[in-house]
Amino acid sequence: MALNTKAWYNKAYISVAVEAGTEIQLRAKTTSLRISGGNFDIEGIETFGGKIKRVGAREDLEVGFDGIVTSHQDFDWIFHGLTTSTGSSITSSSIRDYRVTILWTDQTGITTATAAITTASEAYREIYAETNMISLEKSMDADGHLTAAVNFKLAYADETGGVNFKKEYCDTTNTLAAVTGYTSTTKF
Repeated sequence: MALNTKAWYNKAYISVAVEAGTEIQLRAKTTSLRISGGNFDIEGIETFGGKIKRVGAREDLEVGFDGIVTSHQDFDWIFHGLTTSTGSSITSSSIRDYRVTILWTDQTGITTATAAITTASEAYREIYAETNMISLEKSMDADGHLTAAVNFKLAYADETGGVNFKKEYCDTTNTLAAVTGYTSTTKF
């Protein structure tokens, strides 16, 4: 599939859902995105019958992005393991699994990264399940905006060997279904 040169728009829709919870669309304006990991190594092992190849394990994945914060509720609730972005204070902290969904599209009327792409539009979506927010750094210059650098980390695969990510795309000839709710048995 060849995406139009205008398919990479400056606005990424980013949704986060706690397992068995509600999908929350983050309101931050994304300024950069980093996705890394999943790499592996191979090793040639000498034997009397010739070399054999041993494939190493895949590295953990990291998903990070920087954004201009538009709401005080954008990131703190995730970092402290809460199940919702509502409320006026955070008084505890725990570690929870979240699903992060990132969507770029030229379809109008989209309000969340998990929405269906139903028109003759282009879209690219990445979904990462069983993630944990491992760092949150906020900064602000005197003449700038409040920004946040957010990093999530996840294992490449779960205990059953199923991968913890999914990548989807469509062009003007097909569509994308809405992403289902995130539960202990359904990642995507």
